[in-house]
Amino acid sequence: MKNWFISILNKYKQLKIKNKLILTILLIMIGSLSFILVGFQYAFHVYDQQYYQKTTEVLHMSSNQLEKELKNIEEISFSVMTDNKIQRILAEVKKNDNPYERYQLENELWDLMTDYVGSSKYIHSIHLLDVNGAEYRAGGFSSPIIYNQKEKWIEIAEENNGANQWVTETTSNKIFAIRKIRAHKNLSLDNLGTLLMQVNLDRIVEDSISEENKQTNNMMISSDTNRFFYKDSSIELEKIPYLPKTEVGYQIRTIKGKKYFITHSTSSHVSWVYWNIVSFDSIISKVKTTKYVMVGIFLLLNGLVLLMAIVFSGKLTKPIEQLVLAMKNVQKGNLSITNVLKPADSKDEVGILTNHFILMINRINRLIKENYETQLLIKDTEFKALQAQINPHFLYNTLETINWQAKINGQKDISSMVESLGYLMRNAMKMKNDVVPLEEEIFIVSHYIRIQKYRFGDRLVFREEISPNTKNCYIPKFMIQPLVENAVHYALERMIETCEINVQAFLKENILHIIVEDNGPGMEEALLERVLKQEGKAKGNGIGLSNIDARIKLLYGDAFGLTIKSKAGMGTKVCLSIPNEWR
Repeated sequence: MKNWFISILNKYKQLKIKNKLILTILLIMIGSLSFILVGFQYAFHVYDQQYYQKTTEVLHMSSNQLEKELKNIEEISFSVMTDNKIQRILAEVKKNDNPYERYQLENELWDLMTDYVGSSKYIHSIHLLDVNGAEYRAGGFSSPIIYNQKEKWIEIAEENNGANQWVTETTSNKIFAIRKIRAHKNLSLDNLGTLLMQVNLDRIVEDSISEENKQTNNMMISSDTNRFFYKDSSIELEKIPYLPKTEVGYQIRTIKGKKYFITHSTSSHVSWVYWNIVSFDSIISKVKTTKYVMVGIFLLLNGLVLLMAIVFSGKLTKPIEQLVLAMKNVQKGNLSITNVLKPADSKDEVGILTNHFILMINRINRLIKENYETQLLIKDTEFKALQAQINPHFLYNTLETINWQAKINGQKDISSMVESLGYLMRNAMKMKNDVVPLEEEIFIVSHYIRIQKYRFGDRLVFREEISPNTKNCYIPKFMIQPLVENAVHYALERMIETCEINVQAFLKENILHIIVEDNGPGMEEALLERVLKQEGKAKGNGIGLSNIDARIKLLYGDAFGLTIKSKAGMGTKVCLSIPNEWR
């Protein structure tokens, strides 16, 4: 057995991914179908039990409500029987032969009986039979049953000696409350007549069943003879084929070739049994239909899933094969995979793996390039460091000598230019602080502009819009002056009109924004694209825009940096953003 299992497992391992996927999904579908069928069977079994229990409870509640109303009617019949006025009238009618006086007594008796009829909506009519056999009625039309069985019911009332007796009829859904009326004055207990109250059983049954249970309730009532005196006309049953052994319960019985679900509740007040008889087919048919529909839907969905798995497995293996081929090329040392592997549009595991592999190779290529450029930069820095080894004090002293000679000779412009140049050189060579307050950086820019003013005169218009709350914000040293220098070089030097250069600084959401804007000729779209991609290189000995952007991102993160907006003939706007820092 073990060897057989290992053999199957080895064959499974040797299958292609596509076949593995299809076989796995097929096995899962078979297992799921088996599990669902067992689950359906159990769920429907639980549903049946709950349905039986609920139906029994509903029948019990309805029968209790019905008996509550019957007891209320019994109390009314007792009130009628013991009513002093009614007893007086019946006693006088028994002795009085005067037609006129009897007529008055009958009217008075009718008024009293009418009040009792209106005391309950379930009382159809009240009938009084005096000792002479005369009938006095109040309420609805008199039933022929009363006249046909009058003597029999008088005997029943006599046997019960004043106690209430419910009389039922199997030929109609009518019940009657019967009492013998005896005189209680002086405890004579003389026979005064018989009380019959016809009760609207249909209405009591209808009101005792809630709206939510009317659809599944077919209440039927049988007497001690086990015959129905109240039943649903849609079920052709004359007699229940078994007697209940318990007060409350249910059974499934076959009657005349049909299965019925029968619940019963035995009355504790009267000798009745309440039944709820529902065709078993009406219950089980819905369950069977639901079961077949669910299984059919499940099979259909599984068929669609299997078809999709076949299609999906083919699409899944193709990118995997391409990825394997690209890995083999990288293994051979070929890091150029653009012709072999394309970025995946899907976001599944294969797509993520492909895109991450491409990203990894691109990073390797970029690291190789950056390492190469770093080595070149180190060499260039070493060369520039050699060039900068001239004693700075010699330069300062020389500029100071020129400044004093200019002042002695009355050359104020030359003196001012020399002072500004000296200030710029001191700050450029001062390596103590990497960051300076914005106010100090603007002061450096002002000295640079002073020198350029002597060169370009009125053609250069320079404006500052520095918010007071930004002057103490710290920024990297020499961030603004190169931007202004670029504006002079690419705007002012290339136009004959007046060039306006504006420098703005403001805080927004705790981010310092610095804008250098000019109204120069702007940049062509191709040049701007190269600059934005950091392909444009700085000219001369200045610091390039890409270097400024890289420096900011290195210090503060990729969320900050430098952006450029420019159009041909529309000027250039350079925006610099860094986090607000105070020291």
